[in-house]
Amino acid sequence: MAKAKLLAFLLCESATRDSDGKVTLHGLFDRIIVPRAQAKPKLFFIYYKVVVEEPCTVLLRVIDSLGGEVPGNWRDPLAQIGPVQATWTLTSSLFKQRGPYVLELRQETEEGEPISLASMLFVVDQEDE
Repeated sequence: MAKAKLLAFLLCESATRDSDGKVTLHGLFDRIIVPRAQAKPKLFFIYYKVVVEEPCTVLLRVIDSLGGEVPGNWRDPLAQIGPVQATWTLTSSLFKQRGPYVLELRQETEEGEPISLASMLFVVDQEDE
């Protein structure tokens, strides 16, 4: 059973958090275009907001176009009951091949297999020469 209910799950170019906890997102998107030549990797952010009904841990799973999992450690233990918002930083260098990727927000469970809270398609293209 899910212990958190999803309110938002978005990709953006930048995110800022004020001292009062307000998060501002800039440049929402669902596709990146990577240069053909090796360039400096670009950072971007995954934003999520959930309502926590019981303490739990949420995590991000990234699946490439061949079905393999992209390694990373995107995991947040959530102890506060009520609305919680957070961001994870990703880099374009994680996306080695063009094609569709799946970003999945999950909740860990005591039974072992995480529960999917949301997933989104994320497309990686290369720029034209």
